[in-house]
Amino acid sequence: MKSKYVMINGFAFSEEGDMEKLKKYAGEGWILENIVGGFFYKLKKDKPQDIVYSLDYQIEANEEYFTIFKESGWKLVVSVENYIHIFSAQAGTKPIYSDCESEIDKYTSIRNRTRKGTLYSLIIAIVLMGLLVVSLIVIKPIFLIILGLLIIDIFILVFNFMPYLAYNSRIKQIKKYGKCNSKAIDNKSSWKLYAIAGVLWLAVGIWHLIGKLYFSAVFFIVFGAFFIFSSSAYFKKYKKSL
Repeated sequence: MKSKYVMINGFAFSEEGDMEKLKKYAGEGWILENIVGGFFYKLKKDKPQDIVYSLDYQIEANEEYFTIFKESGWKLVVSVENYIHIFSAQAGTKPIYSDCESEIDKYTSIRNRTRKGTLYSLIIAIVLMGLLVVSLIVIKPIFLIILGLLIIDIFILVFNFMPYLAYNSRIKQIKKYGKCNSKAIDNKSSWKLYAIAGVLWLAVGIWHLIGKLYFSAVFFIVFGAFFIFSSSAYFKKYKKSL
């Protein structure tokens, strides 16, 4: 059986766009089968089908949870880590969430989860930055080890903070407008993320400059400036998408 793999754009940023994309593929005979590596949809070749997809968040979902969806006409397609679930149904089936209050509840738990991840990663980053300064002054041999750990932690921070911003924006937009604008959410999250990342890299560069590590200082300062420039570009896109 033929298969193809399609990149996931990010559930937090482009949920509606991804579900619409999967619907179009189903109409061409490519049906969602699984999610691979957390970054790709695996589609299998089948007969063209007029189906729609919907995504839901439920931590430690039980049999009763899936039964409720099944009775409403929604069939489970794939679950990721038992808290992200994608369902399919025939076109015209009543949406899983038909009111603002229930849709807000959908995003609240996942927002809180990413907020905790962001907070923990931020605390670790602050501690590592402090150790980085100490290592420059007192224990230089461990400097590269701490720097490596800091870079890893920054990536973890980014992968928690970006979705947190997106889910928080979704909740605010639903409360205010009764719906959300995925493009605006993507641009808003991106400009904030790039701005924070840029400031962090600039801070690391300045510390290196103080420690007379000129080559690495220039690298981090240029890297930080690039992120800040990218942030301003996303901010302009965000304003246009409102």
